[in-house]
Amino acid sequence: MTVRDQRARRLRGQDQIFYAGDQILAIPLLRGGAGSYPDAPARRMAYDADGTVVVGRQSNNVLFEPSQAVLDLWNAEDPTGAQTGEAGKGMIWIFPELREFDGIVQGRRRAGLANVVESSGDTTNGLDGTFTQRHAGITDNLQLWRPEYRTTITSLAVSNVRGAWLNTNYDGISTQNKRLEHCHIYGEISAGETPDRLLWFDNDTSLEFAKPQDYGDVPRGSAEDHVTFLKNNSVTLTANTVQVTAEDLYLAMAAWLTFDDGTGFSATKALAAAIGPAANSPNITIRRIIPDAEVLGLHAARAFVSVGSWT
Repeated sequence: MTVRDQRARRLRGQDQIFYAGDQILAIPLLRGGAGSYPDAPARRMAYDADGTVVVGRQSNNVLFEPSQAVLDLWNAEDPTGAQTGEAGKGMIWIFPELREFDGIVQGRRRAGLANVVESSGDTTNGLDGTFTQRHAGITDNLQLWRPEYRTTITSLAVSNVRGAWLNTNYDGISTQNKRLEHCHIYGEISAGETPDRLLWFDNDTSLEFAKPQDYGDVPRGSAEDHVTFLKNNSVTLTANTVQVTAEDLYLAMAAWLTFDDGTGFSATKALAAAIGPAANSPNITIRRIIPDAEVLGLHAARAFVSVGSWT
């Protein structure tokens, strides 16, 4: 996807999936010592759905794009993962606007690689621009994806990043066994970028959600309500036909969640009123109900918002 394609995607409103509160419900856990997990450095970027272009860079500098199915698996909690690409040059993420780059965790099929992290503030296609090394050696996690995806995050603090490059010390042996299987990237939009968007706030604190919201080690058959609201970050445009829903990242957690803006709970909630410039939505209650017979283990979902139009 070209940068122009990214721009067209944003104009269609698809980027609102991420900016409206990606990962507000990320990595809720159903049993298994979840409370001991360390905090994430920031929200996890929904690069599989937010307009980010992901490309592989081969040893001859030819670029290729992974499929949507591969991106979905890379950015989920599914321990099976997905493999693609040549390890000789690594993978590049090109964001639709400048972002803060706060952390990364990844896993490959084979151990023994020191994966170098670089970032660029001016690349447009992954080949041009200036890339600067940010970390010299991230250890491979192989297929040990739980709990390493939260315990081995490499924290970074890089501002105004347009592209991130995960390189490797590929030695020319067995490229098939060194391909990327998982990758989570943490960060947020840089100040002043993409101002016309919705932000998701915690009603208890009146603060924007800045990190994944873990439910912790909760039992089957339990229920919980969490009150939130949306704020229109635009000072000139109204968000019309706003819809809230959830999707699974691992197992069937999205089915546990319903939303209510005062008009009744439903799995997909179309808000009763538009959200004007700099205004807040009515309170949105997120209800979690875990079935009595739900399978034990890790469950994850993300809640997101779509906007029909901006006027």
